[in-house]
Amino acid sequence: MYNERPSNWRRDFRFKSGLAGVFHIKSSQSYPPNDWTSSSKLVLHRYLQHDKVYPPTIYDLRRDPQTLVFRSLDRRPDQRDMAQTVTDPRTPWMRIYNSRLPWYIDIVAQDGGYITLADLFQQLFAALQKPIHQSDYYNDDLDDHDRQALNQAYLSRCRDEAERMGGVRRVDFLRGKVFFEGLSKGKNGMWRLRTGLEKL
Repeated sequence: MYNERPSNWRRDFRFKSGLAGVFHIKSSQSYPPNDWTSSSKLVLHRYLQHDKVYPPTIYDLRRDPQTLVFRSLDRRPDQRDMAQTVTDPRTPWMRIYNSRLPWYIDIVAQDGGYITLADLFQQLFAALQKPIHQSDYYNDDLDDHDRQALNQAYLSRCRDEAERMGGVRRVDFLRGKVFFEGLSKGKNGMWRLRTGLEKL
């Protein structure tokens, strides 16, 4: 017997997909703080729009955002590129979720009153790099097979001993689907983070 599921996990999160995971489903009660920050009212920047086959941004979510590439540019993004607003109209707040992550990720404007591409990718990276707690690993929702999947993701991510010393991080819950495919409008005014395997 392990701990109960952590209180900061999404209520509707389940580690397993399909029939094996239906028993913990509860509806999410999360909503944006204002109607005008709802994803239903906003249009995403073209670099962020979901495309499973040909995503406009090439980015491994395990790595620093300085490694990302925008397909339409023939160069590395510069400060001016990254200062563009993520939505039209501009928004100071976004709540993001992914089916493989038990946590919400809140993105907030830093300087100009609205979220920029730099804000989004830097805060997304910071959120996913957080080390997990013991209760995230040892709880009644995860079995030994689930923990083995997390361990495999952790070992695949780590490139040297220094990274291995950091232990399992939140990004490891993506379990291989670590490549950014964009965002899409999600439930209750939130944004859904779409991820997949590396495109060859």
